[in-house]
Amino acid sequence: MSGREPPERAAPAGVLICDDNAAMRTLLEVVVGLSPRLHVVGEAADGNEAVDQARRHQPEVILLDLAMPNRNGLEALPELRAVAPEARIIVFSGFATATVADQVLALGATSYLEKGSHPDVIVAVIESALATSSVAAVPLAAPS
Repeated sequence: MSGREPPERAAPAGVLICDDNAAMRTLLEVVVGLSPRLHVVGEAADGNEAVDQARRHQPEVILLDLAMPNRNGLEALPELRAVAPEARIIVFSGFATATVADQVLALGATSYLEKGSHPDVIVAVIESALATSSVAAVPLAAPS
């Protein structure tokens, strides 16, 4: 050994994926895997599971769909903020940004992404949210 240890690498940030569509969860898992700085820590198919998984895993990022059964994303968002206060919550939904962005930001989301955004944009928004020193909102992103 040369006596020089490699620099310590920060552990990848944990991402919780919350969407009622299994194919979308799988797609988002692949997209999250594009970045070596991110890894999926859990998945949820409805708002109740989202809260349970957030409480259990304390992820750094929560990707949250709005249209889910049992408790939609809007209903779950305040409780997610309460059970995982350090998490950056990125609402990822099919609703047009202009329709719900202000509402989700007011409820504690960090940012809003429309479904259909390019994978590079999704990763960039997640990494941008992680780069902020607090859970304050980062710019919204529309599909590209």
